[in-house]
Amino acid sequence: MRAIGSGSVIAHAARIQVSGASAAQRREGIRQTRRAAYLDLIDHAQAVADGLRGVGGLSTTEYEGALAAHRDRHQRLRLAVTLIDLEGPSTVQVAASNLLIMSGTLSTALAAAAENAGRENRREFQETLRSYIRLIRPFVDAAAALDET
Repeated sequence: MRAIGSGSVIAHAARIQVSGASAAQRREGIRQTRRAAYLDLIDHAQAVADGLRGVGGLSTTEYEGALAAHRDRHQRLRLAVTLIDLEGPSTVQVAASNLLIMSGTLSTALAAAAENAGRENRREFQETLRSYIRLIRPFVDAAAALDET
């Protein structure tokens, strides 16, 4: 004979199980979305660095071409950072914003070199590029730390 109320207990347990599974799926979906956004940003950040590594003793015209190409890569990086800003969390947002700010500083340094390709402007540009490259690792580390949780 069936106990009174056992059907409602079983239904309640089933709802809890479905709710737990749904929550796990949502968390996994968020994790995958963030992971894709993080990888996209890393790809764009690396493209900025790679596009500028060979910039050194160029002519003014060559610097202008490098600046135009950098501005295009900077805009793609900006879009990737915007997505990170939407996805969060703040530790990753800060690291992404730092990359974007330094990419903007690279634009300024590169524009100065395009205007006057003197030794000081070239040196300033190279120092700024090294600083930018150093900022990629903190973003990767922040994203990886979140992926482990």
